[in-house]
Amino acid sequence: MMTEQGKYLFEIHPEWTLRVKGPSGFKGEIVLSPVRPERIPDEKHENVPLYTERKWLAGRRFRKLEADECSISHALDPDSVKIVRGDGMILRNGIDYYFDPVWGAFGRVAGSAFGEKDTVFVSYRYFPQRIDSVVLRNGKLFRKKGIVNGANPLPPPLSGKEELVCNIFFDRPRRSLSPEMIFPFLEPWSRETAGSAERLLPKTMAKLRSGKRLRILAWGDSVTACTFIREEQNRWPNRFVQILRTRFPKAEIELVNLGWGGKAINTFQCEPPGSPHNYEEQVVNSGADLVLLEFVNDAYLTMKPEFDRIYNRVRDDFKARGMELLVFLPHPVRPDWMDLSSQKGMEEDPRPYVNYLRAFVRKNQIACADLSARFLHLWKEGIPYNTLMRNNINHPDQRGCDFYAEEAAALFPER
Repeated sequence: MMTEQGKYLFEIHPEWTLRVKGPSGFKGEIVLSPVRPERIPDEKHENVPLYTERKWLAGRRFRKLEADECSISHALDPDSVKIVRGDGMILRNGIDYYFDPVWGAFGRVAGSAFGEKDTVFVSYRYFPQRIDSVVLRNGKLFRKKGIVNGANPLPPPLSGKEELVCNIFFDRPRRSLSPEMIFPFLEPWSRETAGSAERLLPKTMAKLRSGKRLRILAWGDSVTACTFIREEQNRWPNRFVQILRTRFPKAEIELVNLGWGGKAINTFQCEPPGSPHNYEEQVVNSGADLVLLEFVNDAYLTMKPEFDRIYNRVRDDFKARGMELLVFLPHPVRPDWMDLSSQKGMEEDPRPYVNYLRAFVRKNQIACADLSARFLHLWKEGIPYNTLMRNNINHPDQRGCDFYAEEAAALFPER
């Protein structure tokens, strides 16, 4: 059965044959193959903790499955796991250790045949994530293998003579090609609106042009703190300020980062006086001219009255002090945390919080950078959005951080 996606029709023939029909009567066929597993023998582990039912935090991660602070899910071949003690004794799953077959983390069992200070050696197989490209070159289809990069597989670079037909996403062991693995290139990203800072952030614009001191407060969670990006200058708040300085050479900009990992706005509002994260002292009375607000962790807000209580307070407090606000509609997190069965086909963000926030900024005429729309468009560019998450959950890699800076900067004129 042919499936139309963009200007091409795709048909899968068991098990790995892909047939493509396109414009001007084009017909092509290419035989693909699965990504081969890699075998890791005798991976050394010391000081193995007790196993706990905490998914990627269940104990010790197998090293080839490590992502930033987490692990790559569904990559492990659970039947391949073998753990032996330093003296060669074979240890038993369920008696000496447990492991999570989805997240690839293992730990000791109380009373097991190895202790906390013992060394063990782990052997296993895993399937690397990869994004391969099917390209059209000189009227024929070719497969180009992507770049294995842990939780952030990269599609292969293309030459000017190659047209991307689709990407094939290998995210777990596969017995055959399936439609959910095929990501055709449908369209490039384009913004619906830009340059709204003139209207929504007039005080900020005046200071940028006059050269008067502009204090920017980046307020948010771990995505705002952005410490998972090692070089501070490459974190998205810093990249955003760099763009502003380039566009407005006279500008004197001070950036303060008040990101707090794992927290939400309500956490700040509940902090006591004297806390380094107290809302009144560190946010409202910070002396900031412009506040960049990002809280992907506020996705827990599923009831509108609670959302209104928290965000109306922010709106009123900022307005009373003449502070301007730029709200970021946050990027999506891993699909199963959003009840998504696929990384394709999304036209709207399913999270109530994002919908509340979008209506809130529209009603109150607040500047907004729509990162939800930017990331959810990636499937139309042939890219599974979660491959931009360093931790396989919600921390954007450098590409994603650049999206944050670029979408915020798009609200500002070129000069």
